[in-house]
Amino acid sequence: MIKSIYIAGKITGEPIVECIRKFNNAEIEIYHNFRESHPYVYIPLRLPGIYFGIPHAEAMKICLEALKECTHIYMLKDWKDSPGARIEHEWAKENGLEIIYE
Repeated sequence: MIKSIYIAGKITGEPIVECIRKFNNAEIEIYHNFRESHPYVYIPLRLPGIYFGIPHAEAMKICLEALKECTHIYMLKDWKDSPGARIEHEWAKENGLEIIYE
């Protein structure tokens, strides 16, 4: 059962409107596919302390802290193109999160 799920994908270098759209679409898909679980969804763009222009290393610290709260990670199709999402994927594997691929 999914209690909380973190969405990981490419953000750096992407147009912000496109990022917001793809993460919001993933959230809708998660709620649709796992509605019986009522999971809490973590979206990096919405995490406290994340803002446009934040240094990557600082953002990753915040994101990895959020991952500690999750039972699952949802990897967007473009995750392999993102150094940050690759770090999140590796962290999830090392810490026993269930990984779901878009």
